[in-house]
Amino acid sequence: MSIGIVIPAYRSAETLGRTICSCLPHVDPRNIVVVLDGPDDDAEKAAREASRKSRILVMPQNCGAPVCRNEGLALLDTDYVMFLDADDYIEGPLLAGASRIARDVQADIVLSPFCFEMPDGSRRAFDPKTRYAAFDRDAIVAQWLIGGYTPPCAVVWRTKFVRDIGAWDETLAKNQDGDIMYRALLLGARVAGSSEGMGVYVQSEDPSRITRRNTRKTLTSQLTVLDRVRADLPKMLRPPVCELALAYYGLAKLAYDGEVDDIGRRAETLARRLGLEGQRGTPAHVVIASCIGLRGKQRLVNFVRRSVETLAPSAA
Repeated sequence: MSIGIVIPAYRSAETLGRTICSCLPHVDPRNIVVVLDGPDDDAEKAAREASRKSRILVMPQNCGAPVCRNEGLALLDTDYVMFLDADDYIEGPLLAGASRIARDVQADIVLSPFCFEMPDGSRRAFDPKTRYAAFDRDAIVAQWLIGGYTPPCAVVWRTKFVRDIGAWDETLAKNQDGDIMYRALLLGARVAGSSEGMGVYVQSEDPSRITRRNTRKTLTSQLTVLDRVRADLPKMLRPPVCELALAYYGLAKLAYDGEVDDIGRRAETLARRLGLEGQRGTPAHVVIASCIGLRGKQRLVNFVRRSVETLAPSAA
């Protein structure tokens, strides 16, 4: 029973060493593959200082995390694999516990405990055995759609299964982990949960992080993923229609906030077609959006935000 780690790394010299070192007590260093998303002397130096035996692959140019993950996956011959982002890390026997459970119950995916590590160092921890009512396809998809996901730093995959489903979609700019999980579940993945160890999902205030950006490219990727789930609803015993409607509504809000109105309108229309009525969110959001519409409310928020930012320097 062997496990490999694929670490896509982009401008991550400051955190990459910690990520690699967190795996070394539990993984043969030769089974750790760091894929640098474009030449980066500082990150390459950090990786080599953390482990001389780990493999380092340098992409000729910035290609995106899904490409890096697939390139790293192609180099592994291990039974199991984790795709660990270069700013996250693991604690305790997460890898050993997850791979043991995968072997014992013949699971294709094992979801393990994880925590959000906030910029101030505080943590919010989750155990998959309480996060999901059951480890079946429909229950997990429903939770994932409304934010009850498990990040890659707490997911162990059967390597052959990942390859069999086509691995990571290299066309997506955002929500690639949601897409691969949805595809895996709808293609019959056997899922189990572990309560051992901890994946640490590091939160950052850096506005350049892909998770904090809402551009046409990232919004289109998110819409594509939701549309794929919608197309597969007839295949599900308990289709998560309400949860999918909420996911579309949340996407519409992000799109209007980013002033990508065509995607906002499409996402909001699909949310309504799936049965969502009224507005959802905080009491203030519901009141304002009910009066001037979701798009109008997000425009108002942007106007107020820009006004505050403009006044701030003069007030100082």
